[in-house]
Amino acid sequence: MEILERFFLKRYIKYPKRNLFRFSFIAMVLGIILSVGILSAGLHLFQGYESTLKKLLLESFAHVGISSSDGSLMSNEETENACKTLTEHNEVLSCVPVLQFALMAQNKDKVRAASLKCYKTEETAPYHPYIVSGRPKIASGEVIVGHYLLAELGLALGDTINLNYPRLDNITPLGIPSTQYDYIIAGVFRSGYYENDRNLVISTVEDARTLMMIPEGFSRIEILLKDADEAPVLARSFIEELGYEYMAMPWNIYAESLLRLVTIEKWLIFIVFSFLVLIAGINVISTVSTTIIDRQSEIAVLKTLGAASHTIRRLFAIRVGLVAIISVLIGQIFGILLSWLVEKQTFYRLKGDVYFIDTLGANITIPNILIVFLVASLLIFICIMIPLKQIERLQVIEIIRKKYA
Repeated sequence: MEILERFFLKRYIKYPKRNLFRFSFIAMVLGIILSVGILSAGLHLFQGYESTLKKLLLESFAHVGISSSDGSLMSNEETENACKTLTEHNEVLSCVPVLQFALMAQNKDKVRAASLKCYKTEETAPYHPYIVSGRPKIASGEVIVGHYLLAELGLALGDTINLNYPRLDNITPLGIPSTQYDYIIAGVFRSGYYENDRNLVISTVEDARTLMMIPEGFSRIEILLKDADEAPVLARSFIEELGYEYMAMPWNIYAESLLRLVTIEKWLIFIVFSFLVLIAGINVISTVSTTIIDRQSEIAVLKTLGAASHTIRRLFAIRVGLVAIISVLIGQIFGILLSWLVEKQTFYRLKGDVYFIDTLGANITIPNILIVFLVASLLIFICIMIPLKQIERLQVIEIIRKKYA
């Protein structure tokens, strides 16, 4: 930095009232803080939505699902042999046979489609941490139901729910026969993933087989991995090891397109919110232009003393840019605080049937903070440099003549 630039910068910092506490500067600072704060909060909240959705998808679906290639039930012996083989892999956390099928849940005249699910090993059922009332372990004749399904049926903990299984494999001229039983609601779960909270019912294996009228068998084997991102590769290796009479479905087949769409939406929102910084940049252009007009006499004196136009431009860029950078940093702090307030508020919840989840959280990451800082700083510095071109067009002689005439 040249001596001239250091002199005026020190003067600018030493006497801030003359330079900073002008209405145009205050408006510029507030515009930058608000726009950067909204941009930061939007990115942090959408990042939180993406992270929460991925977390719930990984907790709601098996990382890899193994089932018969022809769609038939797997026998107890098949599932035991397959789990014994698969658990030998270091990448596998758990391997649990699961029986799941569609049915109807009803309470008097209220009927809803539901999905009954039961686990061979109850202790490894992934919904135990989400039990919000009742018992996580159930006995014969008891079920655990998602809270949205209970609300739609008008039921509560301790009530009786009727499960009706249509026998589509035994259609007669008189219609579709069905088996149905009444079960006591022993537990209510709320996983946060709307689709499960809306239609899932968990029972014991014995009750499920009685309802389906089958002596044994499981629908598939659900595998949890240490690293869910390895699911596509490991799914292929599992099939090569077990044989091609089975098929493996990694979790990303169900959820990858949804997560990719959410990521695209996140960056589209970021781009749209970046225009708020550009709008604040218009105020920056106006502030710098006004400052140049107010400092015409100083610019004329500097040019008379031999200062180059690029030196004067750099001087103004440093002066305004310093304030802009500080404003961007304050705006990011404001955005983090705004994200935290939105996360902690309780008067608004997401609609699960629209957004898949009903909780709104923020995920503040260093890369996102840096991206916001760099984008906002770049846009504002472009807006700073645009009006500085006026300095070259100033007529020094005319300015001095009008000043001292």
